[in-house]
Amino acid sequence: MNSWLKHLRTAIALNNGFVLITIIATKGSTPCSHGDKIVYTDNEVIFGSIGGGNLEYKALSTAKEMLNLNDNSNQLIKYPLGATLGQCCGGYVKVLFESFVGNYSSLKGEDSWVEKVSRYYIESEDFILATSIDNDKDSKLDKQKFLLKQNDFYSSSEDKQLSNFVKDHSLKLLQNSQCSTLIEFENESGSGSTICLEKVVSSELLPVAIFGAGHISRALMPILINLPIKLFWIDDRQEQFDKFQGDTSQIKIICDDMVEITSDLPDNVYCLVITYSHQIDFEVCEKMIIQNNFSYLGMIGSSIKGNKFRDRFKQKNYSEEVINKFTCPIGEKHKFLKSPTAIAVTIAMDLMNFIEHKKQIEAL
Repeated sequence: MNSWLKHLRTAIALNNGFVLITIIATKGSTPCSHGDKIVYTDNEVIFGSIGGGNLEYKALSTAKEMLNLNDNSNQLIKYPLGATLGQCCGGYVKVLFESFVGNYSSLKGEDSWVEKVSRYYIESEDFILATSIDNDKDSKLDKQKFLLKQNDFYSSSEDKQLSNFVKDHSLKLLQNSQCSTLIEFENESGSGSTICLEKVVSSELLPVAIFGAGHISRALMPILINLPIKLFWIDDRQEQFDKFQGDTSQIKIICDDMVEITSDLPDNVYCLVITYSHQIDFEVCEKMIIQNNFSYLGMIGSSIKGNKFRDRFKQKNYSEEVINKFTCPIGEKHKFLKSPTAIAVTIAMDLMNFIEHKKQIEAL
């Protein structure tokens, strides 16, 4: 979820100009979701996507123009996804562009909004990130950043009226079910600004536990790390984690007994069991069935393996209702595409389809 911060911090450390592109609002059918981001620097995307196609092409063209300016700027642009962009989605998106082309000192300190947001993500805190949009009437209202986490409020603005206005609206947004939103501010002198309020609800991220750090799990991580989930990666072999060359900043790595650690996992966890041992597979699944606090329990293997495990669970008189929640095999067996990456893709699709189906039922 927070990979954009890693790339953003890299650009800041190298003093490279960059543009942060964020989807602030969507309506109707769109190829992206609110909160999707791109970090664009040196005429290339170093992180993210907002759905590709002509929408992304137009957005990157705007970002390129902003990088060529001498001053930091921001703007909010609405894109109808119809004939204008040659896309048939039919909805629209509002995109926030923020360029940073110089004066990086304010972004590097421990008290900068960048570092505060990083800490909030690490601590799984819910928060509001607010940005004031360029306004020609009063530059002091422009390009300001605000952060609210429970009773902790940060403001880069010297305008107390603006800060209090943003704080009040951020508190309300944090406490209700509404997503990101736009509000209009006008001070006593008549100067105004549009405020983008981006809501980040880390506490609602779905917990996903991967048991096993072998070649398939290592191929799975780069896929799962980009999903709105909280990852727990569990194995009792440190050397297997050492073989992974990808980003682990968003993964809680647990090198411990895989069976015992099940007691410490969050409720309603989604489990993928991909260990090196059939016995460990069984013991992990058995422990999860006894606890019965999972949303999904999937194990790699064959149909024969799955049926044998189910028979053993039944012989132990475990609840048949809970046993029926156990899924094996996970992923789809292909005749030609048998690489760890191919297998990982099908396992990820199984998990995503299950979550999507569950979310749709909950939304009814």
